[in-house]
Amino acid sequence: MFALVVGGVFLLVGGIVLSRDGELDDRSETIDELASAGDERVEPGGEATISGPVHVLESASPTRTGPEPNGGESAALWAWRVRQKENTGNGSRWRTAESELAIGEFAVDHSWNRVRVDTTTMATDAGDDPFDSPRLFLGDPETESYLGDLGPVNRFLERTGLAGEDGVVSDLEFTVSVGGKTSMPDKYQATVVRDGDELVVRGELIETADGYVLRGTDETPLVIATGSLEDQREQVRSSVRLRRVAGGVFLGVGLLVAVLAVL
Repeated sequence: MFALVVGGVFLLVGGIVLSRDGELDDRSETIDELASAGDERVEPGGEATISGPVHVLESASPTRTGPEPNGGESAALWAWRVRQKENTGNGSRWRTAESELAIGEFAVDHSWNRVRVDTTTMATDAGDDPFDSPRLFLGDPETESYLGDLGPVNRFLERTGLAGEDGVVSDLEFTVSVGGKTSMPDKYQATVVRDGDELVVRGELIETADGYVLRGTDETPLVIATGSLEDQREQVRSSVRLRRVAGGVFLGVGLLVAVLAVL
């Protein structure tokens, strides 16, 4: 009976892992659509994808800018988060402790058109990680700063890339830990889209007395992307492959345990 329960748990976990493939497939499909956007003239009255340099009308005002200067240029969008390392009982992991998406008023110069982007529908709930948002494609944070001092061993591992969030020993920490928190300092991560930076935006295009406006609706939510879409596409594909392998392993082990329990 116990073996059947164990087998059932493995089957359940494998099913959950594989069931989330759809989310990544949707994200990969959206990236493909955004990456295929050209510089042809857009027409109002339906869904449109625009791309080009940003023209900031009113700068974003984040509540936290990190310990290091981020430049004085106007920011169309400022996404940040504070990552904290915590004990899990089986090691340690990084989690998002604080985050914010601050958006100003801006337009995108698409081909010969300057299109104002209405971002009122892009507001996120407090604590939502903008780097995990299904409507934001920001890639990895552009900047990162520790909010404290690293120990000598962790400093070495961090500089070599071994102890980063995707590093080989990212789940290990070579300092004293107490309770749920570790002694690894928190870190501030951010991506800032400034005046002149390239941006890709999808939404519903309308024409107003002041010109073209791209907005989000229930049928066509506003989607914003910056950075290398090719790199983001490869990251999603790698995640899909890894998730399918892990899900298959769990299912295989679950079936094996269940069969052995019955025999």
